[in-house]
Amino acid sequence: MRIKDKLINYCSAPLAQCFKQFRLGAVVFFAGLVVVYIASQAVPPSLTQELITLAGLLLIGVGFIIAIAAQMRMLGARLLAFWRKQ
Repeated sequence: MRIKDKLINYCSAPLAQCFKQFRLGAVVFFAGLVVVYIASQAVPPSLTQELITLAGLLLIGVGFIIAIAAQMRMLGARLLAFWRKQ
């Protein structure tokens, strides 16, 4: 299968599926924010606090990547639908 066909297949997913992916990314992102906030407020300054903050930052990064991939997928689906109509 060519890359173009794979990309079209990836972008042809229903928008409901893309929105679920976006929602997952947003939830993971905000969970990471909560972890960072709790680490800065409830844990005394130590190596443990730094490791918890690092885990929160990793969650933020993963959530961001998942959400932005879903946004790109939705954009691709809309562009694909626009080009198919013409």
